[in-house]
Amino acid sequence: MTSPTDRSRLLVLANRLPVRRVRTGDRSEWETSPGGLVAALGPVLESHPGEATWIGWTGITGEHHDPFRVDGVLLDPVEMSRGEVQLFYEGFCNSTLWPLYHDSIIRSEYHRTWWDAYVTINRRFTEHAARRAEPDAVVWVHDYQLQMVPAMLRAVRPDVRIGLFLHIPFP
Repeated sequence: MTSPTDRSRLLVLANRLPVRRVRTGDRSEWETSPGGLVAALGPVLESHPGEATWIGWTGITGEHHDPFRVDGVLLDPVEMSRGEVQLFYEGFCNSTLWPLYHDSIIRSEYHRTWWDAYVTINRRFTEHAARRAEPDAVVWVHDYQLQMVPAMLRAVRPDVRIGLFLHIPFP
């Protein structure tokens, strides 16, 4: 259970955490991931040490990871099984939504199991955010993988301020 000291004033929810695990021999450590989102939001979060949380998936299936800090930012991993990754991310996100938001370059596919997984994972992210957010916190939800989170979070935490950024060429 999250204690009041584990709550944050600023939360970022993105499909992935801003780190990746690197193994050297039998050692394992987390390093900052390359990419525009991490480059843009990392400094903002780092400038609020002890006040910011990034909620996302580690990119690793089949392992539990407790929350941990990197550069003063609390990282709160959301677990996904390999099957959930296939249904949620590879299925609904990449094979249903991505084509729709990118001018139907390829044909979208629709499967009930993909939709069900999408709802489940969005609910899981919402639960993490609802537990982590201080009263009146600012919650930044990033991209179409989590576009159900704002409404879900509003239903359980009407006090927080929510922003949604779709990082896609949707008009």
